[in-house]
Amino acid sequence: MDERLARTIEAIKASGADWGLFTSPDGIAYASGHIVSIETGPSPFAGGPAIALVGKHGECGLVVTNLEAETPSWADMILTYEGFSYKEPTDIFANYCNATQELCTRLGVGGTIGIEQNSFPMSLLPLVSTQRHVSLDDAFKRQRMVKTATEITLLREAALTASAGQRALIEHGKPGRSELEIFADVRLAMETSAGERLPLAGDFISGKERTSAFMGWPTNRVIATGDPLICDLAPRVKGYWGDSCASVMLGKASVGFEKQFNAVKSALDLAIEIVRPGLGIGELDQKLQAHIAAQGYGYAHHSGHSIGTSVHEWPRLVSYETERFKKDMVVMVEPTSFDPDIGGVRLEFMLHVTEIGCEVLTDFEHRMSI
Repeated sequence: MDERLARTIEAIKASGADWGLFTSPDGIAYASGHIVSIETGPSPFAGGPAIALVGKHGECGLVVTNLEAETPSWADMILTYEGFSYKEPTDIFANYCNATQELCTRLGVGGTIGIEQNSFPMSLLPLVSTQRHVSLDDAFKRQRMVKTATEITLLREAALTASAGQRALIEHGKPGRSELEIFADVRLAMETSAGERLPLAGDFISGKERTSAFMGWPTNRVIATGDPLICDLAPRVKGYWGDSCASVMLGKASVGFEKQFNAVKSALDLAIEIVRPGLGIGELDQKLQAHIAAQGYGYAHHSGHSIGTSVHEWPRLVSYETERFKKDMVVMVEPTSFDPDIGGVRLEFMLHVTEIGCEVLTDFEHRMSI
């Protein structure tokens, strides 16, 4: 049994449920190994989200469209329904509901059903309306907080894919090119490294105003010498997300940008030095915010987040978080600063928490300028 399935079962039991019904793309990937396509959003050939059904005794089943019939997973039972058809009409929604009901019947689902509240669709309400149902969310996120050895290997690969994009930024980031032109080269480098098309989250912005706001996708804005640039890249590789963020200035860094960059880089170095099992997550955020504030800059962002089959997982690195770091957590640490007269700086590495500290999984170098 895959260790992720075993941990899913523990979450079901801890929630007081007999069965877990998973409907989020990240929850399905973790519980069943089935990687849901997300590049174009919900499929027009699906009656609803894919479903992973897990029993507390180890049963595992999937409901997916006929287009996903060959997708790998460790589910014992995979039912497909006709979503894509062209020779004659089909009722996709009815097919979906019937396949879901059939899976429940064949697995003998009964008792208390645990659901993911944030992604549970109304169309499946009849399945649980006559039985007690509870939320799996809290117990499930706690089981996913500490990563398995397999997950750490997959996260390392995703981190290195993001690194390929950051190195492409240094190579292709030149004055006179638009954000979109540079970003196209950055994305090509990551997909070439992974050998496939990748879903991608993040930010790619330039100029004082845009980088001070911290977030946004590339536009036709043409970059000039002296522009600051933030490149935040989060590719999903084999169901697991990588992440990274670099900040550079095109041309020789100004005195103001150099001071701001060094403030954030020293905050990131501080995090790498002190992150270890037992350190309070809220305490880390407070230390990083204080470090940036002491050097005269604003801090308009969280200090990071956990990562796995979702790009943002619990716990986030925020001052109100009471959880502590544990061995084999994988987290993104991304201290920030902003100055409206200069722009924003955000520097991010992926860290694997070890027995005595942490290791950096990302392998690119933070550079001040191109």
